[in-house]
Amino acid sequence: APKQADYLPGQQLFECYLPAEKRFSDNSLDMGTGFDCFHELSHTANPGINRQQKNNRLLLKSLMEKHGFKNYDKEWWHYTLKNEPYPNTYFDFVIE
Repeated sequence: APKQADYLPGQQLFECYLPAEKRFSDNSLDMGTGFDCFHELSHTANPGINRQQKNNRLLLKSLMEKHGFKNYDKEWWHYTLKNEPYPNTYFDFVIE
């Protein structure tokens, strides 16, 4: 994959819901919005996205569901393990 562009302090920012060619390039598949964009276009089944963006989201969703994850329908990138083995445990430790 091509190298992702570095963000430079002071560089102009663009709305995360703009078309991919107008957003900051993050070197990812076009999912219709940028990652962590909390606009309604980020809803997994939003009808305002194009066919390719929908196909990309459905591919991610099908692969994640195949491996036991459930999608949060308001964020195409947000998944939770269905059978979480430690549902009431919060892990707080350094990972090296």
